[in-house]
Amino acid sequence: MRKQSLLLLAAMMMLVIGCKQTSNKEAVVNSEYRFGDVNKTHLQAAQKNGIKPVANRKQLNTKSLIKIESCDTYMVESLTHSVAYLTPASANLLEEIGNRFQKELKEQGLEKHRIIVTSVLRTGEDVKRLQKTNSNATTNSAHQYATTFDITYIRFDRQSIFGNSPETDLLANALGKVLKQLRDEGRCYIKYEQNQHCFHITSKS
Repeated sequence: MRKQSLLLLAAMMMLVIGCKQTSNKEAVVNSEYRFGDVNKTHLQAAQKNGIKPVANRKQLNTKSLIKIESCDTYMVESLTHSVAYLTPASANLLEEIGNRFQKELKEQGLEKHRIIVTSVLRTGEDVKRLQKTNSNATTNSAHQYATTFDITYIRFDRQSIFGNSPETDLLANALGKVLKQLRDEGRCYIKYEQNQHCFHITSKS
């Protein structure tokens, strides 16, 4: 009975923990992780490997795409200007980022956190709506090809109380380390977006 009570208590604590996010709008990302792959480079890869852009969501054919949903390694934020679909290669890249990030935290003895995806596939209408509030949103966006997604570096979804409790800076740079590995392996292009507090990532396949 005591063991069952402890397991129940642990489960209840996890439900509470999962709703909390580590956040810091001033998170400092080390210079080596401030990747500068320009939009033109992202766009070329997106046009080569992605879908044909569509004007609106009614025109979107998702048969060749993967719907991404919150899982054990990453959280998909409530999306207002994009829809949660990626090409298979891009979905695999996102999954790999999530897996390597949690492995990195475990190796450092840190609490388990999920990365948070803040933007995915955008239609032409999504881009136009976003441009009204975000001056960085370009008309010919790599997000329109289902190859590109954004991961915030100022918010992480805490999933455990076991391990050392990290500051957001530490989490941001753990994510940066993982992204650098994948970029060095030729898996993706990355742009560090300071104003939007995210890593803008495009799969190269």
